[in-house]
Amino acid sequence: MSDNQSGSSRRRFLQGTGVAAVSAGLAGCSGNGSDTESDDGESTPTADQTPTDNQQSAEDIPRGGIFNFGMGTAPDTLNALASSSAYASVIYGQTYESGATIDPVNFEMHPNVFTDWDYEVLDETGETDLPNTELYINVRDDGLTWNDGTEFTVDDVLFTYRYYMDQVPGGYAASINPIIGIEEHDGDYDLVMTLNQPNSTFAYDQFGLPLLPRHRWEDVDDYNTYAPQDTDFGGPVGLGPGVVTRYEPDTAVEVSFADREGEYTLADLSWREDVPGMIPGGPFVDAIRYRIYSSQSALHQALFNGDIDSLYNTIRTSRIPDAEESDDIELIDGFDTGYSHYSFNLRNTPLDDQAFRQVLGFAFDDVYWTQQLQRGYVQEGDFVMPPGYTAVRPETGTDQELLTGPSTQAFTFRQSSPSVPDVEAIRSFLTEGDIITGEGGTYAGQEYPGSLTGVTSSQSEPKHEYTFGPVESEVLVNSDQDPDQEIRVDGETITDINGSPLTMLLSPASETPQTAQMVEDWIASLQQIGIPVDREVVSFNTRVTRAYGSEDYDMFSMGWVNLSPFATNTLYGLHHSDNADDHSVVETEGDDSNTSTLLNNAMGYGVVSESGADELIDEARTTLDPEERNDISRQAVERIYLDFATMVTDYEITKWPVNTSEWGGVVGNIPGPGSTYIGTQFLQLYQRE
Repeated sequence: MSDNQSGSSRRRFLQGTGVAAVSAGLAGCSGNGSDTESDDGESTPTADQTPTDNQQSAEDIPRGGIFNFGMGTAPDTLNALASSSAYASVIYGQTYESGATIDPVNFEMHPNVFTDWDYEVLDETGETDLPNTELYINVRDDGLTWNDGTEFTVDDVLFTYRYYMDQVPGGYAASINPIIGIEEHDGDYDLVMTLNQPNSTFAYDQFGLPLLPRHRWEDVDDYNTYAPQDTDFGGPVGLGPGVVTRYEPDTAVEVSFADREGEYTLADLSWREDVPGMIPGGPFVDAIRYRIYSSQSALHQALFNGDIDSLYNTIRTSRIPDAEESDDIELIDGFDTGYSHYSFNLRNTPLDDQAFRQVLGFAFDDVYWTQQLQRGYVQEGDFVMPPGYTAVRPETGTDQELLTGPSTQAFTFRQSSPSVPDVEAIRSFLTEGDIITGEGGTYAGQEYPGSLTGVTSSQSEPKHEYTFGPVESEVLVNSDQDPDQEIRVDGETITDINGSPLTMLLSPASETPQTAQMVEDWIASLQQIGIPVDREVVSFNTRVTRAYGSEDYDMFSMGWVNLSPFATNTLYGLHHSDNADDHSVVETEGDDSNTSTLLNNAMGYGVVSESGADELIDEARTTLDPEERNDISRQAVERIYLDFATMVTDYEITKWPVNTSEWGGVVGNIPGPGSTYIGTQFLQLYQRE
């Protein structure tokens, strides 16, 4: 994905980590970052280590060559509006541009297709009972062309936003829904966009949408039906530097920079010269060739065989020593932009109860996952904001350490001895009607000092009554764990209530071996407690459809990338009830409460149970003062943590492998150097002479 298209409102699904980590630069993750000024004047943390010091000028850099880039998952489509995959966005991201772009070093918003902008909060209010806001926009008129050679005009911008408003593709809904309209401006600006509420991150949200060429999209009545790869052009038409010249998604895709029609000039914008590590003037290579492999093993073997020059996102933990010993491969450090998670379907009993969900965390052995399976290349997870984004994490302004403070350990593994769950303490937590609400106390044998922000959870007491009795469910009767009791929810077994045990969706062990081992350990602990749980192995794409399309699951593993450093649109896009299906309503013809559209809040958080953080999220999104906005965001983040609809398992520690003996220009110590900001890398790469 190009750097101008990152954002949590863009739906990008990743496999849960079974491969080693690629995430926050170590200094930033440990909280030892320094502060720099962001676009709204607030302090945004970066790592102590500065980005790679690239001093080359475009005139001195050799041009040419094909950079071979490997991926272990095929793209699902080249239609940016319909895609559900980060793997696809890495490809089509090279063909699109947006009005504003964020740099990967300071998290500042910069002019891109839009040259400048301003805003005004109006007196009148709309349907939201909040004041409307007008955004005034000037559009670049210095000869931009679409990658098929067609001239770009202001009319394309008008068309783009009106098309989005008409179609509302799910992955962009969080940015589109606040837009009331866009018109030509009769004053000093080209356009005026009206929002239904103030939004202090409009340059990131509304101006971050990929711009569409009217001459290619105006006859597309349903965005889902558009297949750019099947058109006469053979790929997406956009303002970006590349064109797709080959699309065989199971084997190889090629994006050519040399074959683009019309000159690409956005890499020459002056702000790029002021960002450490960035080289203006690219791209310098002729093409990026994406090679698709059938497994992670084959992908990594291709790297060490020299068949590819790098791979998407990360290197397997087990292969890090091989890379360190290689004369050609260098491991590039960077920040995490997201997290891995196991999420729960709050529509199903007893997952609709916060108390029960919290017990799932007590059974997850964090040390086994982070230190043994991941060999210390990931950090233990807690909040839905990665540690590099400290401005919106609950520890900010407190005396507790980042990631290690006792208030971040509320749901840590409860053990009677190393790697052995404390079955009696966990059972007692349920039978005694305990729940961690944010109030200090001792829970399942561990002290908890209380919430960091003063926020409390959505529930104040358990929803169900829990007891334990004879083992009856088949999955427990046949379990190697030989549990002596089985849980009852309001007097019934979970299997009787749901017709089956709770089921965990995960990828085949061949694709994510560490995750498969961890799930086996986690299920064993849950079965020892007396909770009937089984697993179901499905492909990555099937898991996406089951979880985010039909919400047909109990629990699933996945990962998020490209989260917002400003938090608000991430919280709205992933955890607000506006972005969840309400399955408590019977589906009927014309019922808008249920949809097969892939919505980001697969848990149903805020919709179908007592849990939710909608009010805090809404308040944060409409608060213009950055400090106040961040304070409210931190409260929302901690509310989500306490409600435990999703269990953040880890933040990756980035080790992105690149063949630097042949290629230069890569920039390290930035967020997602091999994923979120791969567009930055592709613009800077050059072949060494």
